[in-house]
Amino acid sequence: MRQDRRRNGRGWALGKIGRPGSRAGSRIVPVLAAAGLTVLGCSLLPPVSDGPAPAPVSPSPEVAAAPPEPVQWDLDWADGAVFYEIFVRSFADSDGDGIGDFKGLTAKLDYLNDGDPATTGDLGIEGIWLMPVFASPSYHGYDTTDYDAVNPEYGTLEDFETFLAEAHRRGIRVIVDLVLNHTSAQHPWFVASASSPDSPKRDWYEWSDTDPGWTRPWGEPGAPTWHEKNGAYYYGIFWSGMPDLNFRNPEVREEAKRLARQWLDRGVDGFRL
Repeated sequence: MRQDRRRNGRGWALGKIGRPGSRAGSRIVPVLAAAGLTVLGCSLLPPVSDGPAPAPVSPSPEVAAAPPEPVQWDLDWADGAVFYEIFVRSFADSDGDGIGDFKGLTAKLDYLNDGDPATTGDLGIEGIWLMPVFASPSYHGYDTTDYDAVNPEYGTLEDFETFLAEAHRRGIRVIVDLVLNHTSAQHPWFVASASSPDSPKRDWYEWSDTDPGWTRPWGEPGAPTWHEKNGAYYYGIFWSGMPDLNFRNPEVREEAKRLARQWLDRGVDGFRL
């Protein structure tokens, strides 16, 4: 642990933070699991005596082990932290192709926070919120086609991991949009789901034999939320290109957990869901 000076609304403040980039210091949601400890003791025999044997002692009733403490989330670092939201596509272009990328973002980190509390030329931010960076056919990225891969227009996974490492080296934490409400209609899961009522992925999305006729809950008369495909209707609250996942399906929930763990393991500090 080290002490670090951090800016807040009233000026500078001293606080303890973990080493940036470490598993403890760079996670938005480190899990603190309480482990139960069982101590095994052995009975000590009394010394040999010429007198009468002591009366037997009834064993004490067993005391039930205390239940483990509930999982706690360490969010103290984010309380009052200054975040900078970034749309990678429009932020910084490193190769002149007109599209922002991870290398361009990495090159601008010193502008956001150079990691030196003694300097005043940077913005002094403490966190970066990245809009969607996963593979997607659209410019905005909210219709994901592959949650395991970054958008190739932004660079490679190695480029992204280099960005994370450089951000952490400066004391900047990074959260990303993890869009799990829906996928792209081009995602392999949905392609398989739409292929047949008997598809193993059918129940990964919401399907109906008829159109329930629902409209968007925020009030857009005439805007459909059920869309026809191959003789059936699937639910997509935003539009037909973003079919909603069915989180009543435990397989979908487990896959969402796997993806979250994977990106945390890659160094991401948290998510906007």
